[in-house]
Amino acid sequence: MTIHPDRTTAVSAPLLPGRDDALGRRSLPQETVSRVLDSDRRREVLRCVLAADGPVAVRTLVGRLADAEHDATLETTIHQLRQRIHVSLCRTHLPLLADHDIVSYDRVRSLVGPAANLAAFEPELEFESLERPITARLE
Repeated sequence: MTIHPDRTTAVSAPLLPGRDDALGRRSLPQETVSRVLDSDRRREVLRCVLAADGPVAVRTLVGRLADAEHDATLETTIHQLRQRIHVSLCRTHLPLLADHDIVSYDRVRSLVGPAANLAAFEPELEFESLERPITARLE
């Protein structure tokens, strides 16, 4: 799925030159994989996109993250939390994931879909969910 067919994708230096499969997925350095998985928000975005049948609205991602992160004992309202999450997703997390061809991010339509390198994260996320206690899992 190409969201921006008129935009050419340049191969950046962090991507290794070897092809992993016929779809053109390229190996990501372990440093990049670690950086991506280092953030709870990025991990949850990857889980949502992997579980979805098609592109996911940014609004849906924000709602899911806000529900998981909301703490009623704090003075931050759910609206303020959603705003903060939306800003961090749109300015930091989604561009990083898109730069490494992990997700495709359509800023105009506010949609996030799978990209060539997303499947490489599926085993990592499945292993992690088995390791986490049930009470800590995001519903």
